[in-house]
Amino acid sequence: MGRRFDLENLLYLIMVFLPSYLLRFKFFGIPTNVLEILIMLAFLLWVVEKKGRIFSGMKIIDRKYILVISFIFLGLLISVLANRSYLIGLGIVKGWFLFPIIFFVVAKDFLAKEKIANMFTALYVSGFLLALVALVYLFFGKLTFDGRLQAFFNSPNYLAMYLAPSLIVGIIRLIQGQRGNKMDPKFNVASLVVLLVPLYFTYSYAAWISVLISLAVVLWIMNFSKKTLLLAVASALLIFLIFTQYQSVKFNDLINFNQRSSLYSRMMIWKSAGKMLENDWMRGIGPGNFQTIYLDYQKYYPPYLEWAVPHPHSMYLAFWLYGGFLGLVGFLGLVYFFLRDIFKGDKSPVRLMALGIMVYFLIHGVFDTTYFKNDLSVVFWMCFLVL
Repeated sequence: MGRRFDLENLLYLIMVFLPSYLLRFKFFGIPTNVLEILIMLAFLLWVVEKKGRIFSGMKIIDRKYILVISFIFLGLLISVLANRSYLIGLGIVKGWFLFPIIFFVVAKDFLAKEKIANMFTALYVSGFLLALVALVYLFFGKLTFDGRLQAFFNSPNYLAMYLAPSLIVGIIRLIQGQRGNKMDPKFNVASLVVLLVPLYFTYSYAAWISVLISLAVVLWIMNFSKKTLLLAVASALLIFLIFTQYQSVKFNDLINFNQRSSLYSRMMIWKSAGKMLENDWMRGIGPGNFQTIYLDYQKYYPPYLEWAVPHPHSMYLAFWLYGGFLGLVGFLGLVYFFLRDIFKGDKSPVRLMALGIMVYFLIHGVFDTTYFKNDLSVVFWMCFLVL
């Protein structure tokens, strides 16, 4: 009983402290981070709990998912070997695929069905705590050169991508609370405001739009009785965002398709990524090689607007470039099976939260690599716990 209590709470703790991947160090010469150590500790406790019979845990995963996951790993392995990105490539496979899937398997096998909702609550707590930290950065004016909030992340988009899933969870919790769940609506509203303020000051338009689309999809599926009110609130929010942004340089560059706009810069990055796929669309370029090859391809284009570009600013392009065509097929198959199974099931709050987060990943993933961060990859696989 004690081990079960320890492991269960450790799983929740991992969700709360997902940003701990930023605390990096070497363990016996192997690069790692605090998040990976926590996941490994959970895995070891799980092995003890199961008395070493870890392969029995694989029975909890449907064969079709094992197949498409195998495609992803096989594609990544082929791409790593073909492009000789051994150290960086295998490190990426470890951090963004192996450890998140280990975490998923442990949580799926160990947690009772009614406990899975606690994982989403832990994610919400994590987003809320991070939002409080971000507000401190905002209060002291610790912003990027263009006035955007990023807190301790590498970019404002990274902060937005972490806050957005928590916001989706919180809004669905609030709506469900109004439908009879026992929770304090005042606290939920206050905590949502805490999440909304730093998300706004990231000025990540892609995150804003993706959250709105995700919530619209979920609320429509819920047969939300106040759809007219929802439409009015969404329209008012959209008008507010446009009103507060219409004089900003970023907004005007975007609507005028200025060559200095973020969209124009992304299109240049996507063109470069497309040229990389022309050279080897089957095997890709290997994980961790995008920055180097992107700079090598400068000779084919006008001067880049962005030079430090570690990823192709598209989750779909990233899967193709890092895992080859086989990796892309595996990912698309994974998403297809998830959506098919989620729509076949009930409309419980936890399943709606998982759907909302997944839709957000897929929409925002057109413009950013919403999967390819240690914390976001864990959130992605957490969604599969509800199936």
